[in-house]
Amino acid sequence: MDLTPNDDQIAFQTATADWCRDNMPLEQSRARPTGLWAEVEAMGWTAMTGAELGLDHATEALVFAELGRVLAPVALLSTAVAGRWTGVAGKVALALEAGSGVRLLDSEGATHALGLIDGAIGWFAIDDAVEAVDSLDLSSSIARIDRPAGVERIEDPRAAFHLQLLAAAFAVGCADAARDMAADYARVREQFQRPIGWFQAIKHMCADMAVRSAVARSQLYFAACALDEGDVELPFHVAAAKRLAEQSALENGGDNIQVHGGIGMTDEAYPHLCLKRAHLLKFVAPVEDAVLLAN
Repeated sequence: MDLTPNDDQIAFQTATADWCRDNMPLEQSRARPTGLWAEVEAMGWTAMTGAELGLDHATEALVFAELGRVLAPVALLSTAVAGRWTGVAGKVALALEAGSGVRLLDSEGATHALGLIDGAIGWFAIDDAVEAVDSLDLSSSIARIDRPAGVERIEDPRAAFHLQLLAAAFAVGCADAARDMAADYARVREQFQRPIGWFQAIKHMCADMAVRSAVARSQLYFAACALDEGDVELPFHVAAAKRLAEQSALENGGDNIQVHGGIGMTDEAYPHLCLKRAHLLKFVAPVEDAVLLAN
C-alpha cells in the first residue's frame, strides 16, 4: 500500500488550500458570507467520491483535511457521505443522537440530514421550519428535533466508515490549524526581549503539537487507503484514525490556548475556535473502544 500522495492528489490539496485561504479563511468561521455553500458545491467537494467524479477516498481525505484546517461547514461531512451512498442531492445536515431526540448541525438550507442513529447510519427528510441557533462551536449552528420515524438506513457498512474517516480528516486539519497558530504566535510574541518560542517550555509544547499532527495524519492516510482497497482490518484502521485525530485536535487546541496565554482565552482571539470545533468532532460518529481493543 503506497501512502505517498501522487501529483494529482497534491494538486487537489494545493488548490483546496489556495481557495480556502482566499474565500473561506478560519478568521471568518463565525460569520460565513451568504452564498458560500453554493461556492463550496461548485468546487466539487460534496461529491468527490460520487459516481460523477469517482475519485478515491485517499484524495478526498487529503482535501477534507485542508477544509478542516479552516473550520469549514460541518455539513460537508454528511453531504459528502450522502453523495456517495444515497441518491439525496443538495445540502445534507449532520445529525447527532441526543437522548430521545436528534441534534442537527448546519441545517440552514438543508432538506435532509444524515448521521448515526440507533447504531446505524441513515438519512431522513427535515422540515424547512427547523429553528437553528448558535452552538458551542461558533462556526456551526444547531437545531433540536424529535427522533425521526422515517430513517432510511444505508445498508453498506462502508458508509459509516466513510463518515468517521471524513470526521477524522476534519480533526486532522483542526489540529494542524492549532499547531500553526501557536507556532506563528510564538515567533512574534516577546518576553524578556526574546520571542517566546525561544524558551524551551514553548519549544517543547510546539514540538509535541507537531508530532501529534504528524501521527494523526499518517493514520488518516492509511485508513483512507484501507477504505479504497477493502482491507479486512478496515474497522480498526478507521477507528484508530478517528481516535488519534480527535485526540490530536483536542490536545493541540488546548496547547494553542496555553501558548497564547491570556489572549488565548478571549473571544476576540481565534484559538478557542479550534478547541470548540475539536470538541464537536468528537461527537461525530464516535469510535467504540471495543473496535480498537479487538486488535
